[in-house]
Amino acid sequence: MSERPRLGTALLVAAVLVETVLVVGAFNPAPHTGGDNAGYVSLAYALVTTGSYVELFDPAGLPHTKYPPVFPALLAVLVWLGARSWVALKSTAAVATVAAVAFTYLWAARRLGPWAGFAVAMLFGGSSAVVYYSHWVLSDPVFVAFTMAALWALDREEVDARWLAVGVLCAALAYFTRSAGLPLVVALLSWLALERRWRTLAAAAVAIGVPALAWWARGAGAPGSYASEFWMVDPYQPALGNIGVAALLPRALANVWGYVVGHGPGGIVGARGPWVALLGVVLVSGALFGWVRAARDRVGPVELFLPLYAGLILLWPTVWSGDRFALPLYPLVFLYGAFAARSLGGRAPRVVASLATAGLVLWMALPAAASWTRAVGDARTCGRAAESGGAFACYGPRVGAFAEAAEWAGASLPDGASVLSRKPRIFYVLSGVPSRTFPFLDDPDAHLGLADELGTRYVLLDEWDGLASAYVGGAVRARPTAFCFVRGFGRPGAGGAQLLGVLPAGSRSAAPHAAAAEVRIESCPAEYVRPEPRAYPSSSSSTGIPLLEGLDP
Repeated sequence: MSERPRLGTALLVAAVLVETVLVVGAFNPAPHTGGDNAGYVSLAYALVTTGSYVELFDPAGLPHTKYPPVFPALLAVLVWLGARSWVALKSTAAVATVAAVAFTYLWAARRLGPWAGFAVAMLFGGSSAVVYYSHWVLSDPVFVAFTMAALWALDREEVDARWLAVGVLCAALAYFTRSAGLPLVVALLSWLALERRWRTLAAAAVAIGVPALAWWARGAGAPGSYASEFWMVDPYQPALGNIGVAALLPRALANVWGYVVGHGPGGIVGARGPWVALLGVVLVSGALFGWVRAARDRVGPVELFLPLYAGLILLWPTVWSGDRFALPLYPLVFLYGAFAARSLGGRAPRVVASLATAGLVLWMALPAAASWTRAVGDARTCGRAAESGGAFACYGPRVGAFAEAAEWAGASLPDGASVLSRKPRIFYVLSGVPSRTFPFLDDPDAHLGLADELGTRYVLLDEWDGLASAYVGGAVRARPTAFCFVRGFGRPGAGGAQLLGVLPAGSRSAAPHAAAAEVRIESCPAEYVRPEPRAYPSSSSSTGIPLLEGLDP
């Protein structure tokens, strides 16, 4: 083996080992409080238990049309093999993060050489956001791994045409992991068109397009799809309505500002502030300069992918913006920044260029190292809390009361029960009881109407945040005789939760409640609670998922 391949192999191994240390050191065993994590678990559970891609967490059991199926399918394989804990499912993100760094090195080293490629891989792998998303049940690390694998394979296509098939496969897997992979598919097909490789273009278009068309047809017109949410002012506040084409430019400008001075550099160094904003301007300016220089020499898939993907996330609603969507851009920014540094360095004394490059690397690496150190401490603290108080103990009494209410519901509510709640997917994976988000309105008729439509007879008034108090609390204060009390959890006002019953239509008083200092509701009839609680797993284990543990006899 020649010296250069040996060096490349050694640096690849080093990149994998260093990233493994970073990921394992900051690994947080507690579950994430975002609903997406539990949503993926629910989808994997549906694949294992019913063989269908449906929303088992929802009382209506609708087909799922939002998240592409690759990541839930990976989780389903783990569940089928016996995975029952948050930690086991998080291994997909951890392994994918290390794989993404490995592919980043292989790709960057082909373009820059081994040492510069290693620097790009380590800047990417050490970025605060990359480490953060490596320990949650989210599809982003898997998506980035497939994306970097595709870019690397397509770069190798000039060495062996068989790598093109690998690149097409990885691009398809990226798209069916996250819908944001569409720019990668478009970049691939556009590149083949520019190269006038019509037969290959047709084959790739059919291979990706047929399943993509089937996926699109499945979700066409479905509520809550990305296509419908794209045009909303705020997908989390549908009442604000939609925007028109003319409003896309102001939205894009707002996102440019957010990503250049906030989300982008903040996700690298794990901090905010004027110096971070300046770093963002320097990085983006350098990357744009390097991209233009690279595109002048050769327009490949990556040169097309960068503007297409950046354009997509800049046109998204601003409430979606965040460092997780910048993850696929980090390797590209670092690589094109290296191109810019080489180009500009050739016009300056070598010592000056080397010192400037080293200073920029340290400007990113030192704060990122401090962010990692904090993450290690947070992970240990959270791990100790989970071991002693249960999976969600790290997040305090408000989340703890919600989890307690869900687990009690799994054991004590009658068969066929369902609940309106603030976090329906988390409620479901902790209880096995279907749930849907309550209306974000304080109009009691909205809550009662939805409950009647779904056949739901329970609503959880929790203190996870202020939404349940505002909306469910407002409805209860307006029509207390339409509700009854089932059970309380935690301490009201200090992180408590109350499970309320929704009385049948014939038992409700139609008259609104007069304003009073305190609202009292009666206890629910006996049939609202199972006479004898059934056995149901609990999340008192630091990592166990009750829904999955229920699969075991």
